[in-house]
Amino acid sequence: MKPGQIRYANAFALKVPLIKPMLMSGTRITHAETLVIRLETYSGIIGWGETTSAPSHGGQSLEDMYRVFNTELHVNLLNKDIQDLSGLTRSLLQKYPKASGAIAAIDIALYDALGKYLDVPAYTLMGGKKRDQVAPLWLIGTSSVESDLAETKKYFDQGYRFFKLKLGVKSLEEDIQSALGIRQVIGAEGKICADANTGYTTEAAITFLEGTATANLEFLEQALAKENYEGLKKICSLNIAPIGLDESITSTADIIHSKSYGVSGVSLKTLKLGGISGVLHNANLCDALSLQINLAGKIAETSIASAAVLQLSAALNELNWGVSPSHLYLLEDIVDVPQRPQNGMYSIPHKPGLGIDVNESKLDRFKA
Repeated sequence: MKPGQIRYANAFALKVPLIKPMLMSGTRITHAETLVIRLETYSGIIGWGETTSAPSHGGQSLEDMYRVFNTELHVNLLNKDIQDLSGLTRSLLQKYPKASGAIAAIDIALYDALGKYLDVPAYTLMGGKKRDQVAPLWLIGTSSVESDLAETKKYFDQGYRFFKLKLGVKSLEEDIQSALGIRQVIGAEGKICADANTGYTTEAAITFLEGTATANLEFLEQALAKENYEGLKKICSLNIAPIGLDESITSTADIIHSKSYGVSGVSLKTLKLGGISGVLHNANLCDALSLQINLAGKIAETSIASAAVLQLSAALNELNWGVSPSHLYLLEDIVDVPQRPQNGMYSIPHKPGLGIDVNESKLDRFKA
């Protein structure tokens, strides 16, 4: 056997508690439900990958991902060469198109393993590093205007300068008050965007946009239900704030179609686009279509998926709509020392692979 061939492939279904519940569009999230993949080569190289459960975002449930890995994908990985990288990912997606979530985690694990095998950071495999640091967004999603503003001030004082307000948790009028209040807290130097997670009607979205015009939103993300195309065209035509899509974007075709509605950008997630390989492919498409990119993790992911986001953020051409690694929303991570921003900026890890070390003893503690 060749040293780069896969000897073992394992999946772990985890349920990791958040620091505090995150509220978004009527949903209260208390835990990250996430699939972790471990690949080991005959030479002892270990690669880690991850995909979080996200049926509403075009992903799959944790149960479905864990099942399909053990019943279908596992046998297709043994003795495969990690140097095939996205070629292996693509062949799996062609054979199992409904298993994209678990395959996305495999793809990330391949980048981690091959980076370690070649002794280079994962971003080198993506075409090379374009930046050493990135500014993350911090999500604001509490149950009151006052606590929204208090949390904004707390993280603004820590150096964050880009905030995303979760809408639909409070009343529409309170959403407007929070957006305007956050602008007052962060001043002209900071950035604010808002995300309704499909929770607004067309009329509510128009009211929010008109009411927050002076807040100068960077973008309003996924204000409407996925199928509300007429409403989407309408709010785009107002030209009050740029409009972005997230839940509506589950494929390359979705990105192409989004341009015809008048949207200005999209959110790219490894969990719904086939891992690192899929995000790279679709980021190039966004460049060609002049669409802005928000590079995001779902609330919440461990340091594995967040490391993939950070490696991608080093390699992509443009990230004007921000980067959202989400591991810091967890009460505890599966690495001993999670990476944290300094003065509101993440430094890109330069260690081989994803640049993280998983504490395998923690996996048993969080088994779903």
